[in-house]
Amino acid sequence: MKENIKLFLKSLISNNAAIDGARKKPWYAAVIIFFIGIILSVIPTSVMELKNHADKNFDSNTFGLREASYEFANKIKETPDNIFYVAREGKTGSLVANEADINFTTSNNFVFRYVFNEHAQEKINEHVGANQSYVIFTENTVYISVLDPNSPDGNKPKARFACIDAYKKLERNDLRDLLRDGSTLTEKVNNTWDNFKGVIRKLYRQTRLKTTAVQLGISSAINVGVTLIMGFMVWVLTRGKNNPYRLFTVWQCFATGFWAAFTPGLLTVGLGFLIKNFASMIFPLLLGVRVMWLTMKSLRPDGSGYAAN
Repeated sequence: MKENIKLFLKSLISNNAAIDGARKKPWYAAVIIFFIGIILSVIPTSVMELKNHADKNFDSNTFGLREASYEFANKIKETPDNIFYVAREGKTGSLVANEADINFTTSNNFVFRYVFNEHAQEKINEHVGANQSYVIFTENTVYISVLDPNSPDGNKPKARFACIDAYKKLERNDLRDLLRDGSTLTEKVNNTWDNFKGVIRKLYRQTRLKTTAVQLGISSAINVGVTLIMGFMVWVLTRGKNNPYRLFTVWQCFATGFWAAFTPGLLTVGLGFLIKNFASMIFPLLLGVRVMWLTMKSLRPDGSGYAAN
């Protein structure tokens, strides 16, 4: 056990140790190292996606949604309490309302309305054509699109997203009780806005989780594919007729790529959070460099690198 750990730690920087591990250790050791390396490689992109809350779109500029949310909160208070509420259904919820009851345009041209699912796209197209920002509620989805009224290209959304299974984390009257008090009008608006942002975060939760899962799947598939390609490269580069490493089996070549993948995965965890915009590219780049270095230094055609036996 002690020797296995020593070999594994040595393989983090030693190409020869990585090759030894691939050739002399059980097949499942390479598979375990491979999967751990892949898991490490997708941590930065997954964590960043999980932190991508919808309300962050409005941290620097609300584009009028703050004031509109206050007007909407006041308007909802005037509606009967037997409409526009969340009906709990086990672990999820749905919004109960009538299309005719919730259709409100604020003083700054924001539209808040409720429509049935089958009418959602039609109404979205209607408001897009009219260059209006909107918050459209349906039975289980919320569509939000916010334009910048002061922008020359005012018809281009500054924030646009859909919240699927939107009401899963909402209580019955969360959408009815948006209004917050304060000593001044500005304080009332700001307090209501803070509450509305919290509701947006809850509405977007399921979309955020689904987006993270999709991103995780894509990143994992890419990194697995790159690792397999690197293993195939090792096999191709050792197939020369007089190559002393021709004795490597197909599995040993792929296992070499698996053992070599752990260090790039580990480095990706650190570098991914430092270089966020390129987090998804770090693992393929580092693994390519590692395998290139391994083949050029340890698997030279003249046999002067790794001592094959």
